[in-house]
Amino acid sequence: MGFAVAHKNAQKIFQVSDSVGATGAGSVGDIQNFVNVLRVESNLYRIKTNQDLSVKSLATLASRILFSYRVYPYLAMFILGGYDSKPVAFSLDPIGGMNEDKFIATGSGMQVALGVLEDQYKEDMSLDEMKKLAVRCIKAATNRDLATGDGISMAVITKDGYTELTKDEIEEVL
Repeated sequence: MGFAVAHKNAQKIFQVSDSVGATGAGSVGDIQNFVNVLRVESNLYRIKTNQDLSVKSLATLASRILFSYRVYPYLAMFILGGYDSKPVAFSLDPIGGMNEDKFIATGSGMQVALGVLEDQYKEDMSLDEMKKLAVRCIKAATNRDLATGDGISMAVITKDGYTELTKDEIEEVL
């Protein structure tokens, strides 16, 4: 069948809570459904405890939910990122494997993006430098991988919360 990009302008990043964002590669319907499950779980936790679920706790819950569907898995891989006492990022595979790392990429262009990250990521980068690096990764993947698509969506998650960049703000980074 070959490669298919579901929609060039499909939403690719999602706010899960005030301090957590998600993205995924794979089945658009599965990604949207799973993000909604995580939003509901996060909101229920906040209602019951009057506290936000930490990124690590949400990633652990996501891992357990994915594992419970291992016989008929979600056809997607996910990245959860956010801010607890520091920035954190987790990758999740379709059957619940969870890994924390300094930087993560997923999807068909991930090898290209990871190559750029491994070469250019530094521990002490400013927020502006990180934004530029993220754009370089996406541009490299879109130039080298047909299935990556061609849109750029970006969110920033700091101790102050989750903010999606507008098209104009992304253009400034470009």
